[in-house]
Parts: sequence; C-alpha cells; structure tokens
Amino acid sequence: MLSCLTAWSPALSANTASGWSGYTGGEPEFWLSVAPSDIRVEAPTPLTGSNLQILLALSGSNSGLGEMRKKANDAFAVYLNQQVQQQFGEFFDDERVRVVDSAAPLTLHTEFDVTVRQKILDIFSSSDYDVEKGTMTAYGKFHYQLLGSQAGAPALREGSVDIADLKLQARYRTKAPKDGGTVEDTTREATERLLEELAEEVLDEMEDILEVDALQDLARK
Repeated sequence: MLSCLTAWSPALSANTASGWSGYTGGEPEFWLSVAPSDIRVEAPTPLTGSNLQILLALSGSNSGLGEMRKKANDAFAVYLNQQVQQQFGEFFDDERVRVVDSAAPLTLHTEFDVTVRQKILDIFSSSDYDVEKGTMTAYGKFHYQLLGSQAGAPALREGSVDIADLKLQARYRTKAPKDGGTVEDTTREATERLLEELAEEVLDEMEDILEVDALQDLARK
C-alpha cells in the first residue's frame, strides 16, 4: 500500500485538529486535514423544566422566545458537531488516518443545514393536563468537499446528501399541567437522537470516499 507520508512531515502535522480524533498510533497510513464543520440546525424549542405560562408571556417580548429558540438551536448544532467528530473520528482511527489542522495532502470540509419538524399524531386532554404525541423528522442538506494542497484549486471531490432521503424520525411527547406547573417534554431527547442518527448515516454515505485507499488515490491526482 503506497502511503502519502513520504511527502508530509510529521513535524508539520503534529497538531491534532481541534475537537477531532483519529489514529494516534505510530506509522499512520494517511494524514488528513479537517476543517471545522459549518453546521446550522433549526428545530422546535424544548420546553422541559419551563413554566408554560412564562414561555407564553415571553412570546410578546423582544428577547423572549426568539432568544430561547436561538439558544436551543445553537446547542443542537454543538451536539451534532460532537456526534460528527465522534463518528468520523472512530472511523479514521480504524483506517489509521491521522487527523490534523493543516499540512496534509487533503482537507475535508463538511456543511450541515438541518431542519427538524414536528408532526402531531395525537392530543389528549384531561382535567389536569394536556398530552401531545408526535414525530420529529429531519430535513435539509449535507455537503462535503475534499480539497488538495494547492490553494484555490477546484475540489478534487465533492457531493451532497438530501437529508430527507435518509428518512430519519423520532417520537416525542409533551405533558403540560393545566395549573401552570412544569412541562414534561421529550423534544430535546428526540432531536438529539435524530442528530446522532444523522451523523451515523452521513458517515455511511461517505465511508467509501474516506477509506484510506480512496484518500491516497485522490491525493495522487
């Protein structure tokens, strides 16, 4: 197996890519630079632990629900980034690919634009609380590029995945007391399950492209 290590000094690539993992043993088969993922997530705002009456009151303020939605979406983006780093990192470790910040023959760029939507399947109301059950479904697009070491050159390989084609779904449940008490909501857990599955499915789509033999062949072009 021909390795690209002869052209890339370990001294130049000693700095592991921030937040990413890969092969950390001796004599890796390939050095790969990984750029920080560009991630946007838009999902329903979880209500767990919040008073529904307060949330409704905030809806009329400038800093209310808008800020809460942004905070939740930012947290979901961080969670997806962690899942991507974990899933891809384990794969690179198996392939003996050392992940670095720079000075590698190829650089991987990834971009996620994810929208999670709720669909209500059932609503139940009693004298004490309201219960809502439904599904969360992921939509959007994932895009990747593999760039060579020549600045400004076109991508050596790139592609996209329509997230809707992955048919990712998770069930959620909310239970809201009518006395204004604490809302029980599994929206966050359902969204996180979707994002974890998304990271796994995207890796499945890219495995053949990121195998060490494929990376070495691409770097020779």
